[in-house]
Amino acid sequence: MEQPDLKQNVVTVVQGEVESTVYLADGDNLLMGLVRANLPVEFFCTTGKCTTCRLRVEMTGDSAKPPSETEQYRLGIEAIAKGYRLACQVFVTGNMRVFLP
Repeated sequence: MEQPDLKQNVVTVVQGEVESTVYLADGDNLLMGLVRANLPVEFFCTTGKCTTCRLRVEMTGDSAKPPSETEQYRLGIEAIAKGYRLACQVFVTGNMRVFLP
């Protein structure tokens, strides 16, 4: 049985002056996608409680769902307004740009 074609989303990863591209399927978890691509993203709990995977992300309205309650609580409104998200809480549904610390 053939697998259906999954939409591939372009995630541009910026590390200082270096940019790389990762392709993630719709619904892929951002943190796990970055880890699979061997990018240096820090994480610990993978549930949003530790906030270790905090990243700045630029996305359009369809790149991912709005911040979860966990993100809102752990990051706060000001950080979210500046584009910060918890990579473990982001499920990719469109193209985005991610800035690694």
